[in-house]
Amino acid sequence: MSGIRVLLVEDDQSLGQMLKDWLNQEGFFVDWVKDGYNAINKAMGGDYQLMILDLMLPKMDGLKVCKKIRETSDMPVILLTAKDQIEDKVEGLSAGADDYITKPFSFKELMARIKAVLRRYKREGPELIKLGELELKLKSLEVYYKGKKIPTTPKEFNLLKLLAEKVGSAVSREEIYLKVWGQSYGECSNVVDVYIKNLRNKLGDRDHELIRTLRGYGYMLSAQDVSKA
Repeated sequence: MSGIRVLLVEDDQSLGQMLKDWLNQEGFFVDWVKDGYNAINKAMGGDYQLMILDLMLPKMDGLKVCKKIRETSDMPVILLTAKDQIEDKVEGLSAGADDYITKPFSFKELMARIKAVLRRYKREGPELIKLGELELKLKSLEVYYKGKKIPTTPKEFNLLKLLAEKVGSAVSREEIYLKVWGQSYGECSNVVDVYIKNLRNKLGDRDHELIRTLRGYGYMLSAQDVSKA
């Protein structure tokens, strides 16, 4: 993990200093800012591989920062917050975050989350998945459907990639949680449903013929529909 540039956004002086020291000891290069506006300016001007972002920030909250970052960057984002309700998790992940960790937490847990997120962002294997009129460019994280570029967040891209890799086969919500988010959020969570809805809207899949719902189980990318070239 050494050599990775991290943008740490935390307004609490003691916690921010502690996190910066811990991450430096692990070999990360850390820039630390304490408000939302500076976070955006730094992110836009720096080549970072990871952002660790507190939700409760002065000038601009973490959700707004995350949404702004997602307009131009696929940089992994881990949210830090004291809020632990499922609605808060859904809101954070819907804003484009890759993971969510609640305070208080151990540095050991944070490091495990960091490693999992960075592993998911390694771009290995084939460069393109092409299924009829649907194309996923794996290195640039770009989606094209019917010749049109479809804007997606990194999490939306990874979800669509998982469905594409198993085209024509059912994928359970639990498998999606584990492979896209790296953990299980439990049956009461509707995080996956939120992301599926976003993808359908962007792809123009109003009748749910491309991404099909398997009630009580999960979702499937339709082999019949993606093969129409």
